[in-house]
Amino acid sequence: MTPVELPKANENLTEATLAHWLVNEGQWVVQSQSLCVIITDKATFELPSPAEGLVRRIYQNEKALLPVGYILCAIGGQDEPIPEEYETRNRLAVSSHRAATVAAGPASAPASAATLGPLAGATVRATPAARRIAREAGVDLAEVSRVLNLDGPVSEKDVRAFVEQRGKRNP
Repeated sequence: MTPVELPKANENLTEATLAHWLVNEGQWVVQSQSLCVIITDKATFELPSPAEGLVRRIYQNEKALLPVGYILCAIGGQDEPIPEEYETRNRLAVSSHRAATVAAGPASAPASAATLGPLAGATVRATPAARRIAREAGVDLAEVSRVLNLDGPVSEKDVRAFVEQRGKRNP
């Protein structure tokens, strides 16, 4: 059985958003096939499969904010048992990340925070293009997420829609 973990794409990365799955449980995948789309503060990328086999279990839904090291899915043979330790490792990864986030205190977290996935109170997730447009328009990403009732990362399209809505309310 091969666990597929959320990789540490750079030395400062502690969490990322699982934007969406490109495969389903029970689907056969080949090595290097894209499994899912991951969004970090600096990039969006497709996570390749480290092995060939069946996607035996998917551990998290789309649009979840997850810590580095979280096991996203398990790939293996049809009759190969899935280790119970994978779920335990995921619970520990989430609780350790929450504890580290709380211990770091508000000084390390931006003033605007939104709740996404299992990491309540984490920073607002947004694509790099959305961050740029929001900065240029003087828009708060937390407000965009709240007003548009988003349950995933803020996209460029979301920021443009918010700016357009705001313009109609304030002629």
